[in-house]
Amino acid sequence: MKRPCSFFIRYMCIPFIVTVVFLLIFSDQPGEAGVVKSQSRQPVVSMSSLQVITPRLIKDKNLTINWDLQEYIASASKKAKAGFVTVVVLNPRTGEILAMYGKDSSGEDDSLCLNSYLAASLFKVVTATAAIDYAGMSVGSTCTYTGNAHTLYKSQISAKESKRWATEVTLARAFASSNNVIFGKIGAMNLGEGPLLLTAMRLGFWKAPVVDCQSTPSTVFIPESQFNLAELASGYNRYTRVSPVHAAQMVSAVLNDGAMVRPKILKASDSASEQVMCRETAEELRAMMCQTVKNGTVSRAFSNSRSDRVLKELTIGGKSGSINGVEPEGRRNWFMGFAENPSTGESITIGCLVIRDSSHWPEAHDLAKNIIRYYFAEPTMVADNSSGSRRIR
Repeated sequence: MKRPCSFFIRYMCIPFIVTVVFLLIFSDQPGEAGVVKSQSRQPVVSMSSLQVITPRLIKDKNLTINWDLQEYIASASKKAKAGFVTVVVLNPRTGEILAMYGKDSSGEDDSLCLNSYLAASLFKVVTATAAIDYAGMSVGSTCTYTGNAHTLYKSQISAKESKRWATEVTLARAFASSNNVIFGKIGAMNLGEGPLLLTAMRLGFWKAPVVDCQSTPSTVFIPESQFNLAELASGYNRYTRVSPVHAAQMVSAVLNDGAMVRPKILKASDSASEQVMCRETAEELRAMMCQTVKNGTVSRAFSNSRSDRVLKELTIGGKSGSINGVEPEGRRNWFMGFAENPSTGESITIGCLVIRDSSHWPEAHDLAKNIIRYYFAEPTMVADNSSGSRRIR
C-alpha cells in the first residue's frame, strides 16, 4: 500500500494544496485577471465518439472542425509515413478546434490528440514564463553554462561554475536552441519549486483543457531535490506530460496579450479565456518563439520562408522538443507554435507530436510548416477581430 499512497499524495494532494495557495495568496501575481466564461453547463462529447472524424460527424454534432484542413492533415501525415502522429490546430481567438487528427499503428484515432504524452522541452515555455514573471528576466538576460547544452548533469547545475569554461548566451538564445543546462539552472537556482508549479497551473496543467469534450490533463512531477527542479524546468525528464490540444492552447496566450483560450469542439459551446500572464510577458515569449523559427532548433525547416509566396507574409513562432520513450517505442518529436498574418489578423496555433521509429524519421516541425502553408494559402478568408470569427473577403 505504500506506493499507491505515495503516488496519491505526490500527484493529487500536493497539486491541490498548491492550487489553493495560489488562489488565496498569489491572486495578484503576474497574469492575474478575471475569467471570461459562461456559468451555463456545457455539453460534453466523449473521447470515443471522436475516434474517427468524418463530414457526417461534423454535421451531426455541429463540430468546429474544418473538414478540408482535417483531410489535408491526414493526407500529409500518410505522405510523411508517420507511424504515430497527433495534430491539433486551434483558433486562438475563439478556442475553436479547427483540426484534430491522430494516427497510430492500428490506424486513424483522432482522440489520441486528447491524451497526454512526455512533454520534453515544451515545458521550457512554462519555465520561461516563470523566469520573466518571478525572476525578473527578459529575452536579453545573460546566462552561462558549461558542457553540452543538450545534456543535464548534476555537475552542470552548480553555483561553483568555472568562468574559464563557461559559455554566455541570452535567455532568448537559450530558449531558441533548447538549452537544457540554462533552463535547469534557472529552475534550480533562480526560481525554485513554488514559481514553477504556480506558473504550470496558470498555464493549464492539472486541468482538462477542452471545455466540451473529455480530455486528459497535462501533469508535472513534484521535485524532491535541486536536481529534480533542474529536470522539471528543462523538460529533461520522463514524468512531465502534455497533450497536443493543451500545447496549442498554451500558445494562444502569446497571441492574445496573455489571455489563454479554452479549446472547444462544439460550435454551440461558449468561448472562454483567462488572463494567465501579463501582456509584456506574452510579448517576450512571442519574441523567443520567433527566434526559435528564425535561428533556433527548427530554423532549417523554415529557412525558405522568406521566398515562399505564402509563408513570407506570416509571423511564425514555435518551440520544439524531443525525447525517447516507450508505448509506443520511439523518439517523441514535438512542435508547438503559431502563425499569424499581420495584414489580416488571421492566426492559428498548433500542437503536433510525431513518434519516430527506426525506419522513418518524419519531423513534427516539417508537418506543422506544411499545415501552416496550406491553411494560409486559402485566399478567401480573413479574421473578423470584433467577433474572432472568419468571414469571406
